[in-house]
Amino acid sequence: MSLSIISAPRLDPDVALVRQFRATGNPAVFETLFKKYQAPVFHLVYRMVNGEEAYDLTQEVFYKALRALPAFKGNCKFSTWLFTIAKNTCLNHIRENKRRDEVEDYSLNEETPQGESGRDVPDEDADVSRIVEIRELQRVVDKVLSQLTTEQRLLLTLRDFQQLSYEEIVEITDLSMVNVKSKLHRARLAFKQKFQPYLGLISPDLGTNPDR
Repeated sequence: MSLSIISAPRLDPDVALVRQFRATGNPAVFETLFKKYQAPVFHLVYRMVNGEEAYDLTQEVFYKALRALPAFKGNCKFSTWLFTIAKNTCLNHIRENKRRDEVEDYSLNEETPQGESGRDVPDEDADVSRIVEIRELQRVVDKVLSQLTTEQRLLLTLRDFQQLSYEEIVEITDLSMVNVKSKLHRARLAFKQKFQPYLGLISPDLGTNPDR
C-alpha cells in the first residue's frame, strides 16, 4: 500500500514578510516590501492621477498599508491587497479633485475645443524623429490614457501594464469576472481609437493596416 505525500502549500513570501514585521516590528522588513513594490505602485498611481501628484500619493499608499498591516489576514496575495489600497487612494483623490473643480464651476467632462490644449490631434508636420523616441512614445501613451475614464485607466493599467491576472483584478476592483473582461475589452477599443491618430507619426507602417 503506497502512501501519497501531500505537500503543504507554499507560503507567499510577501505574507511571510508581513508576519515577520508584525512579530518583530523591524522596519527593515517593511522596507523590503516597499522596495519591491514601490515602482509598480508608482506606475499605477501615475497613470491614474496627475503625474506631479504621483510621488506624494505613492507615499500615502505605503503609509496606509503600514497602518493597515494588522488587519491584513493573508487571504489574498499581498500585492493584490496593496494594489487595492492604491486603487482606493487614487479614486478618493480623483473624487476630491472633482468636487473641488465643481465648486470652481469647472467640469472635468467638458469637451475641450480643439486647439486650446494638448488634447488635439498631433500635428503631422511634427518632428517624427523626436516622437519615435521611447520617452515620447510613453508620453503619447500616457496622454491617451488620460483621456479615458477612470475605470478604463485602472483596468488597462492593472492588466496590460502591471500584467495582473483576471482573478487579481476581480479582487482589486470588486467587479465580476464577466464585467472585468467586457469592460477591459471596451477600454482597449477606446484606447486604440484615441491612439490611432498617432500611429502614422510613430511608425508609418503601424498605421497602414489596422486589421493586421
